[in-house]
Amino acid sequence: MSAMTRGLRNPFRTRVRTGVVALLLAIIIGLFSVMVQGAALTRQKLEDLQASVRTVVELREAGAFGTGGFGGDRPIGAGTFSLATLEQVRRIASAGHVIRIEEYIHTPEIDATRPNAYAMIIGLRPTAPMRAIGEVDYENARIIAGRALSKPDADRDVAVVGRLYAKERLGIDAPSETALSGRTVALNGHTLEVIGIYATGNDFGDNHVFVPLETFRRIYNPGDRLSKIRVTVDSVANVEAVTADLKQLRGVDAVTASEQVSTARTTLGSMAAATLYASLLLFAIGGVLVAFVMVLATKERIREIGTLKAIGASNWEIVKQFLAEVLALTLPAAVGAVLAAALFGVALRAALDLELRLDQNTLLLIVLGGFAFAAIGSCYPVFKGIRLSPVQAMKAT
Repeated sequence: MSAMTRGLRNPFRTRVRTGVVALLLAIIIGLFSVMVQGAALTRQKLEDLQASVRTVVELREAGAFGTGGFGGDRPIGAGTFSLATLEQVRRIASAGHVIRIEEYIHTPEIDATRPNAYAMIIGLRPTAPMRAIGEVDYENARIIAGRALSKPDADRDVAVVGRLYAKERLGIDAPSETALSGRTVALNGHTLEVIGIYATGNDFGDNHVFVPLETFRRIYNPGDRLSKIRVTVDSVANVEAVTADLKQLRGVDAVTASEQVSTARTTLGSMAAATLYASLLLFAIGGVLVAFVMVLATKERIREIGTLKAIGASNWEIVKQFLAEVLALTLPAAVGAVLAAALFGVALRAALDLELRLDQNTLLLIVLGGFAFAAIGSCYPVFKGIRLSPVQAMKAT
């Protein structure tokens, strides 16, 4: 019997122990791969957020916090955040560096007859990017069915709804062009045609309705009130100058990109650190587990190693036997890790709001994790087997 064949068969001499170890390793490797992917995606999400708003300055009514200050919640008066503020923005000293001005009005919608009663109705210019209010910060809404608002929609009764809103308010489980046909929403007594469905990746952000700004004004009558104004600057180098001029406006708070993502940086940074530390801990646990099992296996096989050496087996044959044995232990664990990663991915996708998928990167992490644990586990038996002499083996037993 060759050394490789003996090594592949050895783990199954103690089936129960091998089965338990393979199961534990499958859980550890699967969770490890998902955690590493989660840490990477969390950091990428923060980088994408920073990149998407680096030339954007957001204006809010003085004293408004976060996404608060919804349009129409207070009467028009001196110093209020309104269309007059919009005109002041267009006349600031550094207005030449401003390439885009977007005004928004938000208002909450409560529907006691639906599971998710709270939603946001967002009025915006049809050409403006749809930014949903997510769990951490604003998130870009991606159309997954139908179309976005276009210029001809400026005063039409049309709407783009979120994935969750479409599911729980309109009964659309699988967004598609066919599913949208004839769908409408009722807002403040007005019926609007649903022309598109968007998604952001989290339920909170997917529970909004985007409507044209003029349609919003006609339905909710907020007067000249605004909730947000977003100013896009032509380059990062000019953001500071534009922001300084905007901060001179009365009754206005100007929030730059660094301030906008501060909460997101703290939250996402903590999530990334937690997943990274958890993955390192899992790796350490997996390494210790495999090493411990191989130490037991080596001690059980001391007489066998001595006998093999006594009849002429070389050190290389002993090494091959142990490498095959640890490979036979970790390969079933890697296969089980694929299933474990799929299950953990579903759970962490909901917990961390990340697009975790069982893709080639995850499979590569599982394979590399299996090889890493195999390498760790083979160190002791290889070292022990090479140094062991037949006489020592007989004395030890």
